[in-house]
Amino acid sequence: MLKYRRILNGQLLESPADNVRFEEQVDVLVVGVGTAGTIAVIGAAAQGAIVLGVDRLPGIGGMGTMGYVSGYYYGLSGGLHVDIDEQAQRMGNEHFLDRVEAKKYLLENRITEHGARLSLDTKVTGVFMEQDTVKGVSLFSQGRQWHVSCHVLIDATADSVVCLLAGCDTSLGRESDGKTRPFTSVKVWLNHNGTISRTNHDSGYVNQYDPFELSQGILQAHASQLLEEFSDESKRVMFFAPFIGIREGRIIEAEHRITMQDVVAGRRETETLFYGYCDFDKHGKDNVLETDELQDLYVAANLSTACFSVPVTLRSLKPKGIHGILAAGRHIGMDHDVASLLRMQRDMQKCGESAGVIAALAAKRGVDASEVPYGEVKSILTGSGCLTEEHDRGIMFDDSFRREPIQWMSDPADIRAALGTDMPGVAIYSCKLLGARIAPQLKEWLTEPDVNLRYGTAIGLGIAGDSAGAPMLRDMVANRDAFYFKDCRRTNQFRSVIAIYLLGRLGDAASLPLLTTIVCDEREYDLALYHEIKEPSYKLNTSKNFNELYFQIVSHAAVALIRIAKAHLELTDEIKHVLRNAFADDRHLLHTTTLPKLTYEYETVENVRGYVLNFCEQ
Repeated sequence: MLKYRRILNGQLLESPADNVRFEEQVDVLVVGVGTAGTIAVIGAAAQGAIVLGVDRLPGIGGMGTMGYVSGYYYGLSGGLHVDIDEQAQRMGNEHFLDRVEAKKYLLENRITEHGARLSLDTKVTGVFMEQDTVKGVSLFSQGRQWHVSCHVLIDATADSVVCLLAGCDTSLGRESDGKTRPFTSVKVWLNHNGTISRTNHDSGYVNQYDPFELSQGILQAHASQLLEEFSDESKRVMFFAPFIGIREGRIIEAEHRITMQDVVAGRRETETLFYGYCDFDKHGKDNVLETDELQDLYVAANLSTACFSVPVTLRSLKPKGIHGILAAGRHIGMDHDVASLLRMQRDMQKCGESAGVIAALAAKRGVDASEVPYGEVKSILTGSGCLTEEHDRGIMFDDSFRREPIQWMSDPADIRAALGTDMPGVAIYSCKLLGARIAPQLKEWLTEPDVNLRYGTAIGLGIAGDSAGAPMLRDMVANRDAFYFKDCRRTNQFRSVIAIYLLGRLGDAASLPLLTTIVCDEREYDLALYHEIKEPSYKLNTSKNFNELYFQIVSHAAVALIRIAKAHLELTDEIKHVLRNAFADDRHLLHTTTLPKLTYEYETVENVRGYVLNFCEQ
């Protein structure tokens, strides 16, 4: 018995659909022909499947074309997209303004060459289900609704649109406040020498599912960037990309959820489809609102640019409990932390290719995707270069600043030697992994004469959950220690910020007076350290309109107070009183940035303020 599922006024409704007439029947239906979906269409059609790709936009290719992000960050080259990129580069130089439009042209041609078809400016309005299996969709385009059945549907919408209609559970944003990663608005300009450049900066925080909030955020981002560029006579703004960069949306509950713990531990899979590869490219300066797992790596251990290989299997592409559908894109099964890593264009193209191949083979055999022999899939993916042994790089520093493998330490002598340097990140995180096993040695080193070793040891104890180093952490805070570690090429952490974070994690009630002074004393901002680093620096802070050190110290102090209140219920009322006074006005915001509402900088501070005041109201 067929059921029809649709969303009306925010509610998921279901009705009988036994008499439905499907105008088309295809092997593979790809909904969302963006970064992942375009390659899914090509990958499925290349295996001989009858494929239809639909998209709500008038163009294909996602951020690599409509979004005008013409280059790659991380992810590893391999698979069907490689020769397309190479041809686009050549054609961009010879026939087009640049390679972006060339790639769009090539993708369209590749789809038609394989016999697949596209229906653009087309929206999915509902899903047909037979018990727990997707059988087709209703589509709306050119003023009419029509129905298409399929053997396998690939949801490549990046926002789990079809998975949601099919009844899949999803998650959205971080646990602390529900916010997703900042979006980006890409601006393209012409240089005096005739070359084309672009920006891809953080533009703000928006709820992309609220059309009015999203529109307001886009308008503000465009206005802010134009004002900034008008002052530079060497550039002439050409246009803003028609497709903004939304970095995170709904994530499906899959048969397997890839977690940050899996990634950092280097967990390997036996039936890998492709490897993701990147650092935890989380964006946003409000580190304090991220998970403890991410802050341990990013803040306490200062390993923001450590890169991790992530094996992805079919189980992460399959919505839990639902058949006839696969996900391909940044909405596959993973946690919020991993979503900052597993979203690079190269990886998402390989994700689309993997889903397309599996869907085509399932249709050919007349079976569910889970019944396709892995060996057959692997042979095709290795043949295209989508899956190679070289893609499993493990954990690395991998940039021009530092290129070397990362091995977590177990030898106390190695850990001791590293903790006394200005690049102690791997040793610090190793202390977290070792926990109580390294604590006795760390406690011995707390009395060493070398201040860097003592402080590094206290941080190692703190991340291991041992409070023996708390007095030393309080010293760092009392001295407003502005020394910063240098493990990474960007977003290196100040030692006092690390100390405040760990004192909060430890629930250290003795630090209450110190933290209260930071958030409440109006003379805090007058301290010299907040005014010594004025010029933008990639290693510390890329924004000239944001006081990075002040924001990190104040935001971490505020959230550390909340952690202490939760650990010591008898202090809750006192701490709430402190926080209400500290955030009753815009003082902290104005000390951090003078940029207006809706700008990325302003909203970053407001995120913390909102979180703090929400706690006070509980």
